[in-house]
Amino acid sequence: MSALLQSAAGLMKAGQFAQAERLLADGLATHPGDVEARHLRAMALGQLGRFDEGRAEFNSLAKKHPAPHAVLSNLGNLERRAGNLSAAAEAYRASLQIQPGFADAEFNFAIVLSETGDHEQAAGLFQGLSERLPDPLAALNGLGNALSALERHDAAIAAFDRALALRGDAVGVRINRAAVCRNAGRLAESLSELDRACREAPGFAEAHYQRGNTLRTLGRTEDARAAYAEALRHAPGRVDIHRELASLAWESGAGQDATAAMDVQLAVRPDPDLALAKARILYRGGDLETARAALDQALSWAPDHAEALALRGEIRRVLRDGHAGLEDLEAAFAASEGRNCAIRHQLVEGRLAASDFAGALALLGKEPEAAHLQKHVALKALAWRGLGDPAYRDFYDYDRFTWAGTIRTPAGYDSLAAFNAELEAVIAKLHTTKAQPLEQTLYGGTQSPGRLWNEKDPVIAALADSLLEAADRFVAGLPHDPAHPFLRRKSNRLKLTGAWSVRLRSGGGHVDHVHPAGWISACYYVAVPQSVLDGERAGWLRLGASGVRGLDMAAERYLKPEPGRVIFFPSYMWHGVEPFAGDTLRVTAPFDLVPD
Repeated sequence: MSALLQSAAGLMKAGQFAQAERLLADGLATHPGDVEARHLRAMALGQLGRFDEGRAEFNSLAKKHPAPHAVLSNLGNLERRAGNLSAAAEAYRASLQIQPGFADAEFNFAIVLSETGDHEQAAGLFQGLSERLPDPLAALNGLGNALSALERHDAAIAAFDRALALRGDAVGVRINRAAVCRNAGRLAESLSELDRACREAPGFAEAHYQRGNTLRTLGRTEDARAAYAEALRHAPGRVDIHRELASLAWESGAGQDATAAMDVQLAVRPDPDLALAKARILYRGGDLETARAALDQALSWAPDHAEALALRGEIRRVLRDGHAGLEDLEAAFAASEGRNCAIRHQLVEGRLAASDFAGALALLGKEPEAAHLQKHVALKALAWRGLGDPAYRDFYDYDRFTWAGTIRTPAGYDSLAAFNAELEAVIAKLHTTKAQPLEQTLYGGTQSPGRLWNEKDPVIAALADSLLEAADRFVAGLPHDPAHPFLRRKSNRLKLTGAWSVRLRSGGGHVDHVHPAGWISACYYVAVPQSVLDGERAGWLRLGASGVRGLDMAAERYLKPEPGRVIFFPSYMWHGVEPFAGDTLRVTAPFDLVPD
């Protein structure tokens, strides 16, 4: 069997998994007890997507193989490939319990931890691996990515620098370093790194794609468009690149033509994921019928595509075909086996829109992972409100949980009006597009690219300092309650996270929404039209109105914007902006806060 095992291993190394599986199956027909052949075959089955067969074989072998830690590690690889990240983590833990320090299991476990959002533990594992592996390049790259996700930008760049010191031609590491530089506001350095990556690997789509992202953040719209197009020339099927190119085209005023490149690719090769991406662009752009047609096409190619079913269900609801919409949403939930929290929330919205408040509440159940908690609480609050449950007021107590006040004038300015005038001029330079981003909630205006705090401008830095001081005052006045999902996170150390600027024209506003990535959300008012200051509610911030289409629940509180004023509220609280008419722009700087 040794020659057969060597041949099978060679085929697998060459990516010829079907041939390897057939060879091993033939060998096992005469040597059914050969555990190494069974082990290799289980690995091949996993690569071929025959997950149930491979899983059964790995579980059986874990009790018989002389190296059960290796079997369990490879079981983890299969579960990760199958999308079962919790099962993958469990397998890696079991492997490491048998053989602590087993590098393969530890490395892949760290990857799964990163994929599930536990970047802190992932960073610890990658750090340890980087210190003891003879070739720590991959571990340093993983460490840099984990630290980047934790927004420890300087430490992430240091990890990538260590990796590049080992191998300067590691283009993938250089690209990751450039992405962190972009997130840290070091845009010139990011672009320089990506220019070099594109020179060294001109056929590498990821280099051109990330270069497009940096150019877009710099406001160089046409150059970004060209970079995305070059990336697609090398990877014409990359859905993420198509999505960014289409959204940039939309913001540049292309309208329905924004998905032209997607249409060209779909005519060449059927791809349900790309058709879904096209549908999302069209849906957010307001072309619901064409979006539904794209989803029909996606589902003709992949009838059980959970995300396509969910979006078609959402669109059918909006088009007032509620029964069919709920059918699609139920099918999506079943196809995802209830594991996809975003689809669960879409189904909850469908039930809320049908006034099935008890059914919506039953679906929400226990708290989800942190990434979905704010939306989860927001939907649960709507169900409580619909049922008349007093639990609603435990979360929508506007007197306790919201605060509005004027920031302190930053040092060096004679007045807050003088500061705002300079800030407005700085913000104006950041707005280089013509239409609102498709992924955001505003209409009738534009939004700055990237994160506002990454701008290396002393005026924006002064704004951040004043806002953080105001936030400290707000949080200090919050009550203590370790059982409350909002209050239990109270901290005397806060961090400004997501931030952007918005310039609304006459007729503009915001649809009602929540901020999934925040804990506290806020808005600072830079410039407010006189018509808004003199009016009643037009252009004001509204709180409490339902953000679920088809569920009409009126706003419960309106707050008047004034230049120099900041308003704080929980990130799960539904909020929007009333449309207004005026001769000047309404300029704001919304942002999120999290405990540091």
